[in-house]
Amino acid sequence: MPSNGVYRVNSGDTLFSIAFSFGLDYRQVAKINNIVAPYTIYPNQKIRLKGSVIRPSTKTRTVAKTTSTQQKSVPKNTTVKVNSPTKTVSTVKIPDKKVSSWRWPISGSVTRGFSNAGVSSKGIDIRGKDAEHVKAAADGVVVYAGNGLIGYGNLVIVKHNEVYLSAYAYNERILVKEKQSVRSGDSLAIIGGKGTDKPLLHFEVRRDGQPIDPLKVLPKK
Repeated sequence: MPSNGVYRVNSGDTLFSIAFSFGLDYRQVAKINNIVAPYTIYPNQKIRLKGSVIRPSTKTRTVAKTTSTQQKSVPKNTTVKVNSPTKTVSTVKIPDKKVSSWRWPISGSVTRGFSNAGVSSKGIDIRGKDAEHVKAAADGVVVYAGNGLIGYGNLVIVKHNEVYLSAYAYNERILVKEKQSVRSGDSLAIIGGKGTDKPLLHFEVRRDGQPIDPLKVLPKK
């Protein structure tokens, strides 16, 4: 975590990937920064990772109210141009149902168990087959698909509900896009690996932002 507790948003980040990389609950990060659903953030925005909730000042609320009033007075046939950020990084609707069951993302054996230590060892490594498809472990929505998190390579993060998310790392190629809804068993990526250790999938499960041993939720083989 940055020494000052503040993270500057990079292009491609989502609120979920930021919280994931620091082992935080995205709901708490959103609350601290007064960010509401659908959790829109922008490049170069400063995100506080710790501290108390930001509350708008009276002056801010007055300006907002004045702006709203002014907007109402604009004729309908008038085009209003707004200087918007070059890219909206995150706008996602979170599923609200429970995870009824989990499934293995690939069918191979576990080569490295959960340790909750290091950058990318907060999960398990699973040996796979060449060109195997990495499958969603449960229904959800893709909240991150990219390679911006150090130590994870091509990474897909799926949010299953307010509590759980799962992460699929070291992929050769990503097959889904952010904000895409997926069902359990849908293909998310093509398996890759780390260095010469291929084909291999690194799989994580987070509960309220904290890593847990995936073997505690996956069905026993």
